[in-house]
Amino acid sequence: MKGFILSASLLFALSTSAFAEDSCTGAQCLPKSVKDSCTVQTVGGCIDWEQGIVYATGMGVPNDSMRSVAQKRYSAYQAARVVAQRNLLQMIEEVQIDSNQTVKMGMLENDEINVQVHGTLKQVSEVGKPKVAGDGSTWVTMKMYLRDIRSILEQNKQFESVEAESSHKKDVAKSAAPKASGDANTVYTGLIIDAHRSGVKPAMSPKVFGPAGDEVYGSFKIEREFALEFGVAGYVKTLAQAESNERVKGHPLVIKGKKASGAKGSDVKISQEDAQLIKQLERSQAFLREGRVVIVL
Repeated sequence: MKGFILSASLLFALSTSAFAEDSCTGAQCLPKSVKDSCTVQTVGGCIDWEQGIVYATGMGVPNDSMRSVAQKRYSAYQAARVVAQRNLLQMIEEVQIDSNQTVKMGMLENDEINVQVHGTLKQVSEVGKPKVAGDGSTWVTMKMYLRDIRSILEQNKQFESVEAESSHKKDVAKSAAPKASGDANTVYTGLIIDAHRSGVKPAMSPKVFGPAGDEVYGSFKIEREFALEFGVAGYVKTLAQAESNERVKGHPLVIKGKKASGAKGSDVKISQEDAQLIKQLERSQAFLREGRVVIVL
């Protein structure tokens, strides 16, 4: 009898430990590797703006009308997938295309975009293993690539064409002081904009402006295939992450983002001196056309 009590106590302790390990809600249920890579976190998921991936979690409960334990577990798993897809759609809808428009606005304006986005959602993949709590409730994580959304928007004329470059170019203004952050004679591997504390928010098509409102960087300057695959700019949380990022790694030019601009705060303003330098570099170097730009949030 004493042995039975000890065995039962041990079983209870193990089951309690397992429940504690798998018990989570919302974004807490994301796999650790996903949490570590994410740039922006929401209640039900997160976005890795560096890799261009949106993650969302979903929870399902067992269907008590099912007879077997296996059927109940599967019903909870299937329900969790449906909820995760729904949450993924909500997150995608709120993603900024640029500083004036969200994906949802594009979907409302164009039925074809709406149909294609929903069609893409059916192809999303699951990340990691489902997490099952002691009561049978199940959490799953699903992901969707921003490049798929960019492709849909570009096909439907909602993503600025990179072929419009010539109409955007402006003359470089001459200015003596103060100094820019770099040198026009130096060869750079990319551009880092340190926009920390500026209030800048991530977007698929951000723009960089000089203080007078002249655009010095945006999707029109990037080779089309690169823009669709990797986006106009990458986003990271620290300057150290930016400097080691493969997108700009080597000898990047580092400038300061002065403040956020645009209706949604997704654009960034830089100094006149740095704006002038970037225009000069754009004429002689390829890193801007290759989209080798990282913004520190």
